[in-house]
Amino acid sequence: MFKRWYDTDPAVSAAITKLEKAQNNIQIRCADFIVDKLKSFDFDIEMSLEDQYDYIMRRWYDKNIKVSHAVEYLKNAPEEIRKQLALEIIDFLSASG
Repeated sequence: MFKRWYDTDPAVSAAITKLEKAQNNIQIRCADFIVDKLKSFDFDIEMSLEDQYDYIMRRWYDKNIKVSHAVEYLKNAPEEIRKQLALEIIDFLSASG
């Protein structure tokens, strides 16, 4: 059975599901939060322009370029950072309510 990349970890799956259900303005604020947090870690996320724009409008998060980039950066983050950030995303979205 096919699993989406974020379904392999329960915390990441919960964070993405909560993000999907959030209002558009909250999704955008959360996208900024995700990108800012990932920039604070000491690793490089390498994504070519083709990687960034090859998927536009196929998934729910592709409807907003900022949200799309944030989710793609999260996807390409190291697993332990992705899991840690997922818990912070859940807290952020819960507080943004």
